[in-house]
Order: sequence, then C-alpha cells, then structure tokens
Amino acid sequence: MKTSLLPSVNSSLLEVDHIFICVETAPDLEFFAKQGITVAKTPVKQPDRGTASHIIFFDNFYLELIWVEDEVAAEIYAVRTGIDFLARCLRQNKPKHFYDPKISPFGIALRQQSQTKRSLDEYEFSYSPPGRSELLLSFSSENLVTPTEPLCFVIPDAIALPRLKRNFPNLQHQWMSHALGLKKMTGIEISAACGNTLTQPLALLSQDGVVQIDSGCPSIQMTFDNRVQRGVIDARKIDIPLVLKF
Repeated sequence: MKTSLLPSVNSSLLEVDHIFICVETAPDLEFFAKQGITVAKTPVKQPDRGTASHIIFFDNFYLELIWVEDEVAAEIYAVRTGIDFLARCLRQNKPKHFYDPKISPFGIALRQQSQTKRSLDEYEFSYSPPGRSELLLSFSSENLVTPTEPLCFVIPDAIALPRLKRNFPNLQHQWMSHALGLKKMTGIEISAACGNTLTQPLALLSQDGVVQIDSGCPSIQMTFDNRVQRGVIDARKIDIPLVLKF
C-alpha cells in the first residue's frame, strides 16, 4: 500500500513529526556517512521496550532506525502495550514462523499543528494509560492491532521536534547539518500490505489530505527539498527498506 505522506498539510490538524523504521540489526552508519548524511552516533536506549535506535535529524522532521537488543524485554513490552517491535523488525533471515513479510516495519509519529484548535476525537486517538515511555502518547486501538499498517500515533508538544530544537540549541548545528545539503523533508511514500481497507485514523488522515493510499510491499520513499539535486540514496543495499530522493 503506497501512502503519500506530506510533512504538513494545511487542511489537517496533524503534521508528521518523525518516522521510525524497525530493522533487524543496528544499521551501518558508515553507509550514511559516505553519502554525506549525519547520524547521531550515540544510540538511544529504551530498556523497558528492549530496543535501541539511531536518529537522523532534518530541519522539520527526523528519522529513527530501531532494532531490538533484548527480545525478552520486547516481548514483555508487546504484551503490556500492544506494540510489538519484534514482529515489526525486519527478520527475513529467520524461520518463516518468525517472519511475516506483510507486517509493516514503520511508525508515523504525528504532532498537532500549532494553529489548530480542533480535537483529536474525530481521529479516534485516545491517550494511553500512564506507563513509562508510552506516557501521554495517543494511539488508536484499531490501528494498534493492525500490524500490516504503519503504527500511527500522536505525540505531545513537549517531546515533538520543534520543542527539542528550542530546548537544545546545538541540535541544529551538530546533527541537522548534512554534507549532502539535505534540509527539509517535502514528501513521503509508504508502502504497506494492508489491503484496501484502512483503519479509521489512517482513513481520516487520507480524507484530510495527509495520506494517499495504494497497495504495495512494505517500503518507504522520502523526498527532500523538492528533489532539486535529482539525487537518490538507496538504503535497501544495507537491508533498510528506505529510498531517499533529493
């Protein structure tokens, strides 16, 4: 399912804050360095969910590459929250009963646009119960139990990228400067094998002009700066289902 996703759409009350991609192992940072892309080198550890991640920051968005380090912790987290990082990580080399190619390895984190005063109720997002890293995130129960769709959730302003940029002034200079010159994400296409029926949140995001849907195998394509350089980076070479166009 191909989902054209823009970082900000005026008719919607939501915009994309970041995307995560679940991968089988820690990514090859040298691959990105050779392409002129800066990756925050210190991995973000999440012991409660058994994961670690590397982050690539851009002016209006960031990309998080997540892998599982502690399978037991990840299994406990899945039972407790319904978010199964083990299932969403790419595991093509595992026995068939461990790997389902239809499960989406992607997550879409949304933030409310600052000018909006509309409620999230129409999207059927609800606040998660208190508990560590998922505290204050808003999920749709329908989307949460549909692993063939990208996980879709709303984050509070306190942890959204604009607030991070204000709280950490060096973030832009240290991690948002790329030798390749990439600045802003201007378009996303996400493929997913979830058929022709979308859960309510994704259907409404499509209706609001945030997403457009078509079928396909799980993959993601991002466009930066309206692709003025006409360049392409294909991370599928290192087993990440990601293509960057710039």
